[in-house]
Amino acid sequence: MYDFSKEISRFHENHVRLTRDQQADMRRRRELNLGRIEAGLAELGKPALVETITQGGYAQRTMTQPPEADDESRYDIDLGVVFEEEDAATPRTTRGWVRDAIARKATGMKNEPESKKKCVRVTYADGYQCDFPVFRRMEEAEGWTYELACADEWVASDPLAMNLWIDERVTALSPEKSGSRQLRRIIRLVKYVCKVHAHRTDRKFPAGLVATALAVEAYVAKADRDDLSLRETLRNLARRSKHSLVFANGVQISDAKDVDRIGRLIEQAADAVRALDGLDAVGSTAKDARRAWRGLFRHSFFDEPAEATNALAAALETKSVGLAAPALASSTVAALAASDRDARLHAAVEARQNTGGGAKPWAE
Repeated sequence: MYDFSKEISRFHENHVRLTRDQQADMRRRRELNLGRIEAGLAELGKPALVETITQGGYAQRTMTQPPEADDESRYDIDLGVVFEEEDAATPRTTRGWVRDAIARKATGMKNEPESKKKCVRVTYADGYQCDFPVFRRMEEAEGWTYELACADEWVASDPLAMNLWIDERVTALSPEKSGSRQLRRIIRLVKYVCKVHAHRTDRKFPAGLVATALAVEAYVAKADRDDLSLRETLRNLARRSKHSLVFANGVQISDAKDVDRIGRLIEQAADAVRALDGLDAVGSTAKDARRAWRGLFRHSFFDEPAEATNALAAALETKSVGLAAPALASSTVAALAASDRDARLHAAVEARQNTGGGAKPWAE
């Protein structure tokens, strides 16, 4: 396949992976809402939290930026809140305590906090979202065990196990021995694809842990070639059945609602693979690669660099005078050494692609 790995890596770093500033913003929102819960519980005369557990993409370092065209969507964060077993009431009532505590102290929300089946959800007017799963803990001989308030039941849960499982899979399966690991990058890219096409079609795609587990299940390692690794991972996704259950760390994490969502990802993966397979042809060019990858990511990063070419020509014409200006500009462009033209065009394209992304991504 035409080697587009450097461009895919740059796209991941600048437009998929969260920046340090975005990470700091999520930490701020997490701490703000935790403070609201603690203060609200105290004012309501309810039991205090004894522990919090960071979960999901934030803990697993697989969160992604929103799609380029999506002004509403941002990113979310999961923070488990834990009560002692003897302090907790029924699952529904205990979730209600957390919901009421946030509602008592919160401002700037799109809607009132919601008590959902497995969490309390806070959605801000600017699109950010925080989920708070509610747990109770019991002390056993081997240590603490946890149960999640799921609908009207307390369900055994190991909220830290998934984080450890992701870390183990990333370390074991990625070709790198240290530093940034390919599987984590591929997880982010698959999650980003789901977000992009959910926004494009206005239909739901796999999200969160389901999307992560699907990426792990389908992952194909290709050292130094994230572009090739992603294509072959998508190929495996395109071959699976939407009815096959999804497991993470040996635990079933998909249910009936996920069947159609997974089906949409399978269809999108198949479309992407057909386009990307065209890059195996002898004579494939960077233009072909940009077109194929843009179809998958729907981002202006992959636009043709015609704007840069036009900008250079316009600048030269501006310096020319008189009726001979167009001809003079054309001859000036033609007279530039090929290496000089390429360097100028590359610099212009890179500057355009990187506009607005000054913050460094977070460190692995």
